[in-house]
Amino acid sequence: MPEKRPNILLITTDRQRFDALHMAGNPVIQTPNLDHWGTSGVSFSRAYSTTPSCIPARRTLLTGQHAATHGMPWYEDCVPFNPRFTMPQLLGQSGYQTQLIGKFHMYPAGVRHGFDHIILSDQLDFRPESPHFGRNDYARWVRSQGPWSHEWANDPGAAGLSSNGRMARPFQLPEALHHTNWCVQQALDFVLERRDPTCPWFLHLSFWAPHPPLVPPAAYFDRYNGRSDLEATIGDWAPKPAAPPVGVRSDDRVGPYDPAEIRTGIAGYYATVNHIDDQLGLLMSRLSDAGTRRSEEPLVVIFTSDHGEMLGDHQLWGLALPYEASTRIPMLVTARNFDLEPSDRDEMVCWEDLAPTILDLAGVEHPSPMDGRSLLPALQGRGSAGHEVIYGEHGRGTAPAHFVIRGTDKYIWFDSGEEQMFDLAGDPLEQHDLSGDEEAMEPFRALLEARLQGRKDYTFDRSALRPLRNRQPSFFGRRRATS
Repeated sequence: MPEKRPNILLITTDRQRFDALHMAGNPVIQTPNLDHWGTSGVSFSRAYSTTPSCIPARRTLLTGQHAATHGMPWYEDCVPFNPRFTMPQLLGQSGYQTQLIGKFHMYPAGVRHGFDHIILSDQLDFRPESPHFGRNDYARWVRSQGPWSHEWANDPGAAGLSSNGRMARPFQLPEALHHTNWCVQQALDFVLERRDPTCPWFLHLSFWAPHPPLVPPAAYFDRYNGRSDLEATIGDWAPKPAAPPVGVRSDDRVGPYDPAEIRTGIAGYYATVNHIDDQLGLLMSRLSDAGTRRSEEPLVVIFTSDHGEMLGDHQLWGLALPYEASTRIPMLVTARNFDLEPSDRDEMVCWEDLAPTILDLAGVEHPSPMDGRSLLPALQGRGSAGHEVIYGEHGRGTAPAHFVIRGTDKYIWFDSGEEQMFDLAGDPLEQHDLSGDEEAMEPFRALLEARLQGRKDYTFDRSALRPLRNRQPSFFGRRRATS
């Protein structure tokens, strides 16, 4: 075990896609603090959430296991989780003080899964009678800050926007009451006042944003709203209506959509990320106060997101789909008073790798089974820790599917039997489907067929395969599908 173990700060956002960072080549969004972390620390440009929705991804984070191992390869509320071990539990047993702040998305609400203490807020809404969202420490705090002139102001989720939709508007309460600000203030309270000074700490700071409802503070929304350069990427294989459609619900996962609505949604989304970035700048400045004990302690900070967001790309909105916008995520690591080799890494990594990496940082042995690999050698410039092949899946929702990535080639198989294939090197935004090349797809079919052997929830039937050959998938005929 290391002589002086680092404090570990894990920061997660919800639904932040890989290119929602200025440093990732996005010319519009402003993320100066995260850009600095990525360029001065270690940036993994090919990080994936292998089951891209909230609950399965967070179970992966706790255990280092793929969804097929931990048992939830789709989104499903109100299902208890009883893992043999969790990463925070193992850290606590080794002497770390462990704290969660923000979104956890476990059932029943309040279960700690090894954390010493949790400050819980899985959503913005005040829903005390909900079976899975009944506890909301943030919403109760907001209600304590009144009095307000209108009763609806007591509910921070009462802006009238869907919690899965593409509509956006400024936050209706003072900026100091925003969920993002609250999360950072709770984190500062923990580190500056409530921590045990005799042991190292692990803090998981878990933001709700940029998950809808898209309600950034007005100053941030105004920065992006009305821009004409906020456009979704539409592939050759996606629908292209002659006129904006009418009657598409704000939370429909499948379009086509009105381009003006998508621009507003992108503006709200970018604004929430920009807001988080500024608050993280405040957090890190306070954690680094010169002359304090904190400035001398080793600290490792990991920033990532549970999955991405289609954001209108290919006429799709939301998560749980096998495309890059939904599955590919940011992953940045920075440190202070700790041996870290700054680098831009292009090997494939995934959320399964977070638990073994954090345990390695703390000098804690990895239990079995874990599907992830520790990234510590890569962080310290001692070699690669990536995966040659990434397998992903999501078994319910808009379009149940599996994906396989090897090198820069990506194969998608829907449970309808439909197939797509993309060259991520030449076509990183997946605009042109190459599934007409049967010879190129055959090795990927073999990989997935072997992967699914023994699974009772899927049958990979070669006789039912239907390469789409750059045509739109059949789920576009089920516009109101949700997940």
